[in-house]
Amino acid sequence: MSETKTTSKVSGLLSEPLAPEIIAGINAPLLARSFAASLPGFAAINRAHLVMLAECGLVPAALAGRLLGHVAELEAEGPGAFALDPEREDAWFNYEAELARRAGAEAGFLHMARSRNDLKATLDRLRQRELGERLLAQVLDLREVLLERAGEEAATVMPGYTHLQHAQPVTFGWYLLGIEAALGRDAGRIADALARMDDCPLGAGALAGTRFGIDRARTAELLGFAAPQPHALDAIASRDGLIELGNAAAQLSLTLGRMAQDFYLWSTHEFAMLRFPDRVAITSSIMPQKKNLAVLEHLKSRPAALSGALATAFAASRAVPFGHSQEVGAEAGRWLWEALEELAGMLPAARVVAGAAMPCRARMAELSGANFATATALADALVTDCALPFREAHHIAGRFVRLSLEGAAPGAALDAAAREITGRSLGLAPARLAEVLDPAGVLEAPGCGPSLAETARLRNGAAAALAAERRAAETRALRREAAAERLEACCRALIGGAMAEAPA
Repeated sequence: MSETKTTSKVSGLLSEPLAPEIIAGINAPLLARSFAASLPGFAAINRAHLVMLAECGLVPAALAGRLLGHVAELEAEGPGAFALDPEREDAWFNYEAELARRAGAEAGFLHMARSRNDLKATLDRLRQRELGERLLAQVLDLREVLLERAGEEAATVMPGYTHLQHAQPVTFGWYLLGIEAALGRDAGRIADALARMDDCPLGAGALAGTRFGIDRARTAELLGFAAPQPHALDAIASRDGLIELGNAAAQLSLTLGRMAQDFYLWSTHEFAMLRFPDRVAITSSIMPQKKNLAVLEHLKSRPAALSGALATAFAASRAVPFGHSQEVGAEAGRWLWEALEELAGMLPAARVVAGAAMPCRARMAELSGANFATATALADALVTDCALPFREAHHIAGRFVRLSLEGAAPGAALDAAAREITGRSLGLAPARLAEVLDPAGVLEAPGCGPSLAETARLRNGAAAALAAERRAAETRALRREAAAERLEACCRALIGGAMAEAPA
């Protein structure tokens, strides 16, 4: 009597199962964290693939209909329908095992003209696309809040800073428009990444396509992609879409972090330029007077999380042969998926913060004229009113500041500074000098960025751009919805046909 040999659960070639250490240390953790997230994608990909196989005459329509019925059952039942077994290597083999338990040998037809390589690459594309669109939608919402607040605060004069020192008077509304402009580029990077991940890897097989006469354009269409990914090897070897989305998200997190840092400083007792409602604050466990804006600390930390995840993705992908491998397919995105999901979860909080930040207008006005923040306006006036070269006017204004710090009155300081630099008095009227030194003058200064007119122009342009980006996002969403409806209709027809042919 021959000895019974335990073999692999997934291969006719492998004569023994995986080592327990590999199962426990690698397969089980990967399966646990990937299976539930894979199920929606498996359902969509399997539907599109079966519809295409039936339309191309590669499987009978009734068989496709029966398998589609089981796919629908598994999707409805969710992760609880599966008894996960890490000896089966990964999420797909576990899915296929349960399908085979229900459908019998017919389940094997589902994997016709397909590999796990193109299946997983398509799964990643679907997940990237959904995540990218979610990130983009939230950035658009945040920009809308910033544009609304910019209109409300267009006349709120505040100090502008360079090197974290008083620089020139600006307005809070104009500052918010600057953040919106940076977020506009961040949104553009995400949209660009979405455009480059709009082709479908399905049908690429393991790396060289398939000899079956499949219609890759049809599966791409049914999954809401613009086209199939042209080169089969590139389709399974590359995960640059995830890394590109990660780079765009990292830049987005930098913009958010810099806004959060400003808000963090400006809300301190020392600056006292912003205040926040209690709904965005936490307290101290020991100091009862504390109102801590921990939300800003979390927003500031996002670039660290994303840069770390990107470093892992780059390192895992470095010098890997150009083909499918676990480094590229699994390890590269190990932390990046999580970092992207966390950023998507935080963006609504950033929107709340932007909407809740209330300027302390009197304090902002006080600081906007402090520490000679209007010295540049004085130099400009000396050029326009006194016909001086700017460099000479710059020296006079600088000397004016020094003499003022030493106690001279404004008029006397300017007269003395002009005599020292040019040898003559400039004759600038006291009323004109007072006007130039008033930080509120920024609101009416012609051509000046923070002026009311320029702020309105920038805000109108940004609003028009935002509306166009929303329309583009809606167009993409409608295309995917239409594809999903077509796929659903094809599936219903095939399932209905299979039920009609079933024996009574």
